[in-house]
Amino acid sequence: MKTLFLIICFLFLSFLSLTFNLRSQNIPHSFGPAPLGNTVQVPPQISFDAAIGTRAFTQISSSPTFQFGKVFMESCTITNIGAPFTITFPGGLMYRNGIVYTWNQSSPFQLWSIDTVTGTHTLVFNMTGVPQANFTGICWDGATVYGMSSSLTQSQIFTINMTTGVCTPVGTASAVCAGGITLLGRPGAQYSLFAIDIVADNLYKVNKTTGVFTLVGPLGQNLNFGQDGTVDPRDNTFYAMCYSTGPELRKVDTAAGTLGPVLCTYTAQATGIAINTVVYTPPMGPQATVCRTINIPINDHTTILDSIYGVLGDDCIVNDVNVRIDSVLHTWDSDLSFYLLRGNIGAKIINKVGGSGDNFIGTILNDSASNTIESGTAPFTGSYKPSNPLTVFNGNPGITGRTWKLLISDTATGDTGILKRWCIVITYQCPVGGIQTIEIPNYYFLDQNYPNPFNPVTNIKFGIPETGNVRLVVYDILGREVSVLMNEQKNPGTYEVKFDASQFASGIYFYSLYTVKGVDTKRMLLVK
Repeated sequence: MKTLFLIICFLFLSFLSLTFNLRSQNIPHSFGPAPLGNTVQVPPQISFDAAIGTRAFTQISSSPTFQFGKVFMESCTITNIGAPFTITFPGGLMYRNGIVYTWNQSSPFQLWSIDTVTGTHTLVFNMTGVPQANFTGICWDGATVYGMSSSLTQSQIFTINMTTGVCTPVGTASAVCAGGITLLGRPGAQYSLFAIDIVADNLYKVNKTTGVFTLVGPLGQNLNFGQDGTVDPRDNTFYAMCYSTGPELRKVDTAAGTLGPVLCTYTAQATGIAINTVVYTPPMGPQATVCRTINIPINDHTTILDSIYGVLGDDCIVNDVNVRIDSVLHTWDSDLSFYLLRGNIGAKIINKVGGSGDNFIGTILNDSASNTIESGTAPFTGSYKPSNPLTVFNGNPGITGRTWKLLISDTATGDTGILKRWCIVITYQCPVGGIQTIEIPNYYFLDQNYPNPFNPVTNIKFGIPETGNVRLVVYDILGREVSVLMNEQKNPGTYEVKFDASQFASGIYFYSLYTVKGVDTKRMLLVK
C-alpha cells in the first residue's frame, strides 16, 4: 500500500502543489519538488568569502517556476542568474564540457542546456529509451553520461548519447534500490556510480558495466523529497541536496553510506547542484620554484613520502638543485631525518639537527650557503648547507628519472608533527640554450586559447607533469564533438596545438583536455 500511495503522490505532484506535513514520520517519501507551503524559510547558516571555495551552479524551486544560480560550496547563499523559468518537472543539474544541463523528469524527457551568464535555457533534444517513468538522476564521469530512472519499486541506470538523445539501459531494473533519486559519479571512467534511495533511505553503489546496485549503508536520515547531488573533483567530496525537515546540504560518506551533518539550509527547495568538473590548476608564471602545499602527519617511528614531478627534456643537464622546507611543524627536531630522492639516487639532506627545538620554517638547503644545517638552531629560518651535498643529483635526468621525492623519518616516540609545504628549484642546461632556472610544475594545466576571439586559427597550450595519454577535443555549444586535436601518449612537458576552424560557423566552442588526472575545459569564441 505504501508503494501505491507513493506512485499516486508522485503523479499528482507533477501538476499540483499539495500540502503535506513533512515532519510526520509516517508520511511516505516522494519524488519531485516539495510543496511550496511547506518550504522552511531559514537564513543561510554558513557564509564564505567569495575568494574561497569551489563554485557550483544551483537550481531552486519557487513553484511553479525554477531559478538558476551560482554558489560557493558548503554555502547556501545563492546568486541568481537570469530570470525564473518554467519546466514541467525539472530534474537536477549536470556540468559537462563547459555546459550546464538540466532535464525533464517526466515524459516528454527533454534535455536543456543553460547559459551560465544569462540563465537562458535551450532545448538540446528529446530523450528516448528512458527505462522507467521517472528520470531521476544524471551525471558525467568525464567520458560517458549516465542517467537513472525509477518507478518507486525498482531503479535502473542507462547511458545517454549526447548527439542523438538515445538512452541505452545498463543491465536490468533492480528492486534492491527501489527509489533511486540522486545519481553521483566521481570523475574517472574506472569509478562506480552511487545512488541515493529515498524509499529505503540507503546509499547504493552502482556498477557501470552490469548495472547492479550494491548496498553501501543507511543514510541515517528520513528523506522526504528527491533532490540532487554533485562531486567536487578537487577533493572527491560527495555532496547531496536533501529534504528531511527542510531543504539542506550535506556531505555523503561513500564508505559508510551515511549523510553528514547539515552544512547549510536553503531558503527554498533546492532541486539541482553541479560543480564545475574542471580541476583547478595553479597559473603558470615566470617562477623558479614549484611548491607542494600539503598536510601530511609525521607520527612516531613512521616515514612519510611526497613527490614533485620535474618537467625536463631527456637531453637537459641538471646543474644545481635547491630544496626549501617551507614548514614542518614538529615538537622535537633532532628526531627527524630528511632525504631527497630521484630515481636510484638519494641523499640525507637533514640529519637529526636542532636538539629539542621545534619546527623548520623557511629552511633553504643550498650547497652554496655559508653555514651548515648542523650549525643552525630551530626553526632554521634561512639558507644552510645540507647534511650531504645536493650535487649528487646533477647530471642527465634520463639516467636518474624525473620524479623528485622528499622523505621524512621520525626516529623516536612522544612527538607530533606535520609536513605542510616544501619546494624545489632546479637550474639546468639544454643543448639548444644556455643555463636557465625554470619552474617545475607538479600539476596539469590548460591555458586559455590565443588569440580569443579568433578567425579562423587559434593556439591552445597545455602542460602535463608525467607520461600518459592525452586527449584534446573541441565541442560546439550543444556539447557535440567537432574535432579531436590530439589523442596519443605524451611525455612530460608543455605542448601547443593549433585549431583551424575555417570549416566551422561563428559561435562559442569549448575545448577539453583529458588526462589521467581528470578533465579541464575552457571556452573560446570564433568570429568570422
